[in-house]
Amino acid sequence: MEPLLLRDIAAQSGVTGAALLDGEGFVLHSEPQHDDSVQDLGKAIALLDPSFSSGRVTLNGESGTIIVQELSGNRVLVVRCLPSSNLGQLRHVLDQAVARFNTLIP
Repeated sequence: MEPLLLRDIAAQSGVTGAALLDGEGFVLHSEPQHDDSVQDLGKAIALLDPSFSSGRVTLNGESGTIIVQELSGNRVLVVRCLPSSNLGQLRHVLDQAVARFNTLIP
């Protein structure tokens, strides 16, 4: 089910990749699959100290935006998008996706 949810997120306008990480920072699933840049991005984001986050962190850069979302079950969702993407709409999509991801963990 997680790969399908990632695929739905990656299909959003402006999104260039998404990854689901476990609590240790290892990539569980990524979309597109076999995209080393998404997996490397996930590993880099895993180094962020969770004590500084409030559930969602947005990193804006010149070449794009990264959104990191904490999930239940000690998992993290990482989404990479273009600088021109509609972040408001994407946050709304992520709110719905977070609820669906969290229902998969008992």
